Amino acid sequence: MNIIPKLKNFTFVLFAFAIPFSVALTNILIVLFTFLWVIEGRFIEKLNKIKSTYWIGSLILLVALYLIGLLNGDFHSDSTYAIKRVFLLLFFIPIYTSDISLENCNRAIHVFLVTNFFAALAAISINFEFIQPFFSDTSISAFLKYNYHNILLSFSSILSLYLFVRSNHKYSVIYLLLIIIFTISIFTEAGRAGQLTFNVFFLLYAIFLIKKKLKFSIVIALFLIVTNFLSYSNSPIFKHRVDHLTHIVKNDGQKKNKKSEEKDIRYIFTKSGFELVMQKPLFGYGTGSFSEVFKNHTNTSYDLNKHKTPHNNYLYILFELGVLGLLAFLSLFYFQIKELLYLNKSNFEALLLPLFLLVLLFFDSYMFIFTITIFYIYMYKIFQKI
Repeated sequence: MNIIPKLKNFTFVLFAFAIPFSVALTNILIVLFTFLWVIEGRFIEKLNKIKSTYWIGSLILLVALYLIGLLNGDFHSDSTYAIKRVFLLLFFIPIYTSDISLENCNRAIHVFLVTNFFAALAAISINFEFIQPFFSDTSISAFLKYNYHNILLSFSSILSLYLFVRSNHKYSVIYLLLIIIFTISIFTEAGRAGQLTFNVFFLLYAIFLIKKKLKFSIVIALFLIVTNFLSYSNSPIFKHRVDHLTHIVKNDGQKKNKKSEEKDIRYIFTKSGFELVMQKPLFGYGTGSFSEVFKNHTNTSYDLNKHKTPHNNYLYILFELGVLGLLAFLSLFYFQIKELLYLNKSNFEALLLPLFLLVLLFFDSYMFIFTITIFYIYMYKIFQKI
């Protein structure tokens, strides 16, 4: 292995530290990795791999539809915001077409888990006032915004469970200890998406293991029950989230303990968003149109300048690109799932990553959020190998 592939593999492992720790460092590594990918050459080989991969075709189609969407409709105030995030998805290409060794993929997994372990410890210490926060911004949890941090911890918990089930190593109990620390951090902080995905995927794993490891499946189910019970009883943040969400669902979107008659913003986005979509279902309103169109067609007291998306990735794409855009987006995951099943001999566990993101996208436009986009691109490469 010459120097460029070595540097590329080293840079790849560094991503595992950077993604949970620093957006700035992650940006630097993206530039460095892409530069190494370019000077490495082998373009014919890489082009052939791109041409033979169906989901990359879906990705290029999605990018093309966003560019065409700039010509559609009368409102494009957030087009720069949308295009920058869509172009980030093209980082899939240098990552996917690079030769990363299995050894470095395994090394990257453990660096990722260890970094998230320290991020969780820092967040717990800040939350319980053992140490002073690094930042005055209350939306920061340790190193990242609380909702992104929470999601990375949720996936780290699922990944740790996956590695524990597969491992026969005498020190595999460490994975269980990691899960406990991740769980404490997840359920003592804000961030519903992380809490929901944690519950959904631990439950799915319990169901998956019923025939193979019944006792372990029961233990996972009991762990979920105890975790949620203790969290609801002892974590004011988690209790507030559960009570508030329950109230919204039971009361047609009405927020709890609010003097205003205004309904929850996510409820408004979903209800009014689909009503607006039905007026332009095929091509949507155009790239970067959501907030401006919504502001002009919806009577609400919310400051819509703060909301560039409807907090649902599927609705966001459907709104701006219509059914054609949504089909292109979903086809990307369809072909990725087929590829992972083929590479992993139809093993359900290989689907944990794409299914995790597909569930997550119901809660916000996470495929267009920097940290989560890079996390998914990075982990997809690893899940091809492990």
